[in-house]
Amino acid sequence: MSDTPFLLPAITADDALALTDAGKATLLDIRKPAAVAADGRRIPGALTRDPFAFGHDDPLMADDRPLIAFCVHGHEVSQFACALLMVHGREARYVTGGFEALVAAGAQTEPAG
Repeated sequence: MSDTPFLLPAITADDALALTDAGKATLLDIRKPAAVAADGRRIPGALTRDPFAFGHDDPLMADDRPLIAFCVHGHEVSQFACALLMVHGREARYVTGGFEALVAAGAQTEPAG
């Protein structure tokens, strides 16, 4: 058994936006509903999933688009989504710094709703 921990594939906000702008990946907004409501913004074109309902039977598990998951800060929620997608053989990464980093990197936003 190895002492080296398995690290999930992370991506910077700048690189995530470059890939999505080029049509090479799709953003997956996995923020908790309360966090979305409190912030009031979303990123246009990002797929949205409730992390409390995101599971093995989600249609994304059979999709073939590379996905880049983000939560508020890029910690447990988006890393869980990334790991779950990878269990299903999906190409997935999570954004370090999450939604906040994407906005700071220039991601366009619109009102959530």
